[in-house]
Amino acid sequence: MIETQNCRRQGRRLKIVVCLILLAGLLIHLREPWARKTYPTASASATSSSGNAAFAALAPEHTHLGESLEERAARDPIHFFEDAIEYYDSAVRDYTCVFTKQERIGGKLGPEQVTNAMFREKPFSVRLEWTKNADKCDRVLYVADRWIENNQPMAVVEPGAIARLFVSHVMRPIHGKDAMRSSRRTIDQFGLRNTLCLALKYAKLSKERGILDFEYKGRGDVNGRETLLFERHLPYAGEGGDWPDRVLLIHIDKEMLVPVLCLCYADDEQQVLLGKYMTTDIRLNVNLPDSVFTKEGMGL
Repeated sequence: MIETQNCRRQGRRLKIVVCLILLAGLLIHLREPWARKTYPTASASATSSSGNAAFAALAPEHTHLGESLEERAARDPIHFFEDAIEYYDSAVRDYTCVFTKQERIGGKLGPEQVTNAMFREKPFSVRLEWTKNADKCDRVLYVADRWIENNQPMAVVEPGAIARLFVSHVMRPIHGKDAMRSSRRTIDQFGLRNTLCLALKYAKLSKERGILDFEYKGRGDVNGRETLLFERHLPYAGEGGDWPDRVLLIHIDKEMLVPVLCLCYADDEQQVLLGKYMTTDIRLNVNLPDSVFTKEGMGL
């Protein structure tokens, strides 16, 4: 009799354990993949521009209820950008790339400039080396909070060849008049994350003011890589106004979910280019050494 009762108790306990396991499995299955907020860390060996398997989980082909990445982008572009920023924060430490820009400043469209860029998130560090159409400098280095003069953040600037006959480098305020005259953005606004954040900032601001016009337009291609194309319209009123442009076309790399091409226009017809910003040959998480972001590392 006692053995029979023990067997019954053990049977009931086993049933309870099995039910709890099944319930836990059901709850896990029902959770939305994008809500998990856990992502793989990319290794340096998996971050070439030709293929990036480690970042495939960043852009799952299907989310809840069979929703594709493109469908999610079309349904809620703002949330899509928020998710891209969150993933970036969880996965990207540094990168190298080729950065190409062309800007209209003071009503005049300048030549296309090309730089080799090295970037690190913490501390925020940027090193640019011009390879085409250098303006007033050949190289520039900025590290947040490293060089401060008169309460102004400074960058190390290597001047052109003639000036280097007299001085190897100069220090320039990143928000000074020279910086504002030479670029629509300051060097502390450089980077893939900052580009995502800037697009998101004005999308949210226009939504708050009831004038949101921001949508997913379909698939695109930049330098042989598949992209997701978004278009945004703002009430642009000229340089120095509240809004940075009339039309923004922004291509997001479908695999890495980082911006690889931004085209800014002053008109709906997209004839007056304000700025072109293209990022190619991206290599993520290459573990740049500290020496890269020092004067000594630049040979100055």
